[in-house]
Amino acid sequence: MSKLIWNEHMKLFNRKVTFVSLILMAVFQFFMALIIKRIVISAGTDENFIGYFSYTPSLNILLQALTIVIAATIISNEFDKKTIKFLLIRPVKRQRVFWSKLMTVIMVSFYLYLTYYILALLFGLVFFGTSVTSESKTLFINTLELIGTNWLEAVLMGLFGLLCSSLFRNSAISVVVSFVVLYGASSLVQIMKLFENKWGSFLLFANTDFTQYKSGQTALFSGMTPLFSVGILVIHAVFFIAVAWWSFCKRDVRI
Repeated sequence: MSKLIWNEHMKLFNRKVTFVSLILMAVFQFFMALIIKRIVISAGTDENFIGYFSYTPSLNILLQALTIVIAATIISNEFDKKTIKFLLIRPVKRQRVFWSKLMTVIMVSFYLYLTYYILALLFGLVFFGTSVTSESKTLFINTLELIGTNWLEAVLMGLFGLLCSSLFRNSAISVVVSFVVLYGASSLVQIMKLFENKWGSFLLFANTDFTQYKSGQTALFSGMTPLFSVGILVIHAVFFIAVAWWSFCKRDVRI
């Protein structure tokens, strides 16, 4: 299994889009730090690297988008490039190939978040120095909690992207369907919250943000608890993986 995962990593890191994504993250971090530094100077206020770090989750949508693209193309790319037949004639069961791709999606999503926030800390130190305040520890912990819940959301979006990649077997269709369905579902949560429809509590994106259960915060829908959200997320994850597994392992392969 480890060799299969390594091969999947090599495929991804040999793609130009991977290096372009890393460069874009560095560029975004640089300009974000520069802009916030200028705003702080013009306002005559002071900021430290942890304060800057707390601003960086505002661009998490880019990390989610990259995770979706990677997941939505990791299987369908094999069909687009006609390499699926070479992959499946190897003396390795389809199930092992599938699980290697699933693990790669989760791991690469983690790499993206780790790289992004290491860059955030580095640029924060360069532009804002090492000084901290009495509130810095609390702000840092709150930011880490927000990052954690956002990464969990990105992983679940990646699982749905993997489902689309396996089901449609066409990269363009998989990416488009993933974005439309996922961001449409995210908007649906807000609409159902507006109309106080309790069925909205069963939707995926109503349960990915665990910061709503912190002291002083109100859950999106009444009756929601952390255990309820965990159950909903597990059900969604199992469904996404099961459909993707069935489509990849049980359907006939036609090139």
